[in-house]
Amino acid sequence: MGDVILAYKTRIEQIARHDSIKYVQVFKNHGASAGASMTHSHSQMLSLPIVPPSVSVRLDSMKEYFNRTGTCCLCEVQLKDLLINETSNFISIVPFAASFPFEIWIIPRYHASHLHEIDAEKAVEFGGLLKLMLRKIALQLNDPPFNFMFHTSPLRATDSELPYMHWYLQIVPQLTGVGGFELGTGCYINPVFPEDAAQVLRDVSNQVAD
Repeated sequence: MGDVILAYKTRIEQIARHDSIKYVQVFKNHGASAGASMTHSHSQMLSLPIVPPSVSVRLDSMKEYFNRTGTCCLCEVQLKDLLINETSNFISIVPFAASFPFEIWIIPRYHASHLHEIDAEKAVEFGGLLKLMLRKIALQLNDPPFNFMFHTSPLRATDSELPYMHWYLQIVPQLTGVGGFELGTGCYINPVFPEDAAQVLRDVSNQVAD
C-alpha cells in the first residue's frame, strides 16, 4: 500500500508543474453502489483548474479556527473515545461530527498541508494504517462498498495559508442511502454515535485485521 501512496505523490508532483491546475483530487470507489465502474481494484486522480467549492468551505473553516485559536484544528484534534488506531506519525479516528456511519479519518500527527510532500518512510506507515482500516471495515461491516477521498490543499496555496491547511484521508462505508433531505439541505443524518463506531472498529484486533 505504501507504493500506491508514493505513486499518488509522484503523479501529483508531475501534475503540479502545470500552472493551470489548481487542485488534485485522489479517490477510490469500491463497489458498484459506491460508484465503481470497473471490477478490478483501482483508484483515480482528477486535476482541476479551480479550487472546488467544498474545498473552499473546508479551508475557510480551518482558517476561522486558526484565526480564533492560533492553532491548526487537525493538529489539535481531541482523541478521547474517538481513536481507532495510531502509529508514530498518523492517527485513525471516527470524527466527532461524522456525516456517515463508521466514517473514518486518517490524519498526520505532524502538520502537513500537502499529500504529495509525504516521504517514503511515512508513506509506508500511512499505507499500513490505511490497509488496516479497510480490513477492519471489511471484517466488521461485512465488506461494504466504500469511498475514500484525500482532502489536501490547493496546489497554489500561499505561505500565509499553509499554517492552517492540514491534509487527511476520509473513508466512507456506504451503509445508508442519501435521500432528499440530505440532497436538499446538505445536512446528513448519522444514526451511529461516533464513540460507538470507534469502539466497534477498535474491537477488531490488529492481528485479525492483518
